[in-house]
Amino acid sequence: MSFLLLFYDRADPISQSPSLILGKSAACVIVGSPAAFNRRQIQVKYPSRYQVSQQTANPDPLKFRLSFIALPLAVLLLTATVAAVFYGRLPDELYYRFDLSGVPSGSLTAKSSLVMMLLGIQAVLTTVACFATLSISRVQLFRDNKDSFWFNPARLLTLMGNMPALIQLIMAYVLIDSIVYALESSHLMPLWLFSLITLVIGGILIIIFGLPIVIQAYKGFTRIEEKKKE
Repeated sequence: MSFLLLFYDRADPISQSPSLILGKSAACVIVGSPAAFNRRQIQVKYPSRYQVSQQTANPDPLKFRLSFIALPLAVLLLTATVAAVFYGRLPDELYYRFDLSGVPSGSLTAKSSLVMMLLGIQAVLTTVACFATLSISRVQLFRDNKDSFWFNPARLLTLMGNMPALIQLIMAYVLIDSIVYALESSHLMPLWLFSLITLVIGGILIIIFGLPIVIQAYKGFTRIEEKKKE
């Protein structure tokens, strides 16, 4: 379907003839003299497939999104990729426990067992994060009051769902460190130092993103208490 838009340009002293614009997928009829609709906005009714629904414009803040578990999933996939790339180059047994000086402090472990253990634990953590965010988002109390939150519920679920990534990053480094030691007999950095850096950065990010949620929730409860007193 096509449509014709007709308008007159009164600023043009030479021609008062209407101009034509040809479009698609809509139709309109214009009635009146040039003076009646001079440069007025003409509303065109588009077919329903071109209209944005209110539900799309205002999505459910409690609906599960992949961003709720983006970091745990990304770390899991990264660890699996590293294991797949270097697996064929590794010896059958690996060290993965070292003392503060970088010397192996434990017995050798089969590489298949080490990879499966680290990937398995990460998969469990990712699954727990997924089910936790899904369960919280389906609590009827939250769903009944989703428009009355004093904070962004999606931000809260994103923070909760991505927190396991801190533990997963440390476990991924355990695998990377054991691979580097097996191939080059060296370390990128001590495990304890990497763990400390990860936890400190993670704690700072949790404070940055979590503190505003706590403050907004506190203000909301304070308003309720003040209204009760009145």
